[in-house]
Amino acid sequence: MIKIFLAATALVGLTIGAPILAQAAPGDLYVANRGNNTIEKITPGGVSSVFASTGMSEPGFLAFDARGNLFVSNYLTNTIVEFTPSGVASVFASTGLNSPYGLAFDGSGNLYAANYGNSTIEKFTPDGTASLFASAGLNAPIGLAFDSSGNLYAANYGGNTIEKFTPGGVGSYFATSGLSGPAGLAFDASGNLYVANYYQLREVEKFTPVGTGSLFADTGSSGPIGLAFDSSGNLYTADHNAGDEIRKFTPAGVSGSVFTTTGLSQPYGLAFEPAVTEAPEPAALAILGTGLFGLSVARRRSRHQLA
Repeated sequence: MIKIFLAATALVGLTIGAPILAQAAPGDLYVANRGNNTIEKITPGGVSSVFASTGMSEPGFLAFDARGNLFVSNYLTNTIVEFTPSGVASVFASTGLNSPYGLAFDGSGNLYAANYGNSTIEKFTPDGTASLFASAGLNAPIGLAFDSSGNLYAANYGGNTIEKFTPGGVGSYFATSGLSGPAGLAFDASGNLYVANYYQLREVEKFTPVGTGSLFADTGSSGPIGLAFDSSGNLYTADHNAGDEIRKFTPAGVSGSVFTTTGLSQPYGLAFEPAVTEAPEPAALAILGTGLFGLSVARRRSRHQLA
């Protein structure tokens, strides 16, 4: 059944006159625009549109949960905002955060956030309960990513290292060479870890599962930050500096030139919308001002709905 979400009334948390937003198809790329406080949605064909422009203050990184809800870290306001597939926003977390950047979900639906400001990683349960996951071995962490075994990797921007944490929070250095201002992280389907070297301005480093590093690509950009793989194994990089562009690379590291520049302003985090693997949260029918019916995902009572 196709669900249509009509954001036209305060019944679904948006002001009257807000644009109608259709549920996005899996495979769309989402981009956090730090420069203009928006989230851009880009189709596989490169067509851009604004997905969200509410509730953000220097958005940093992105992560999808298993229900297709998008989570965004707000660097300036020390919050994490959650967006339903239709673009309805609510504050997911506002405690335990200090200049948050990287976000990543584990297999149990817990969300992890890299606190750049105090060199910690915070863990949030699905209902938003916060606890400190790790602090040892961290130095201004930015990117986060989980491997297939449930280990969490953190890019230490301040220390030029990659830290690896077991599910129990035990940390160890995974990589200490070939890094210069490591920022975004992403795993390919074979378990190789890719790192955006921001200080090097143009480089993405590749590490095998045992930590052997090599140059994957000279991105041709000026300051890669966010990384994300599509379902075909192509790597996308966000150029945060003057280029304001997304570049696409084949699994062999060959650049197919610029993927898009439309709608971008200091792009940071990237995330591809996954195929939904869990049933949606309980939904409520609401008769909208247009006389049509819309489905809106029920919000948890502990969260503050954004206007």
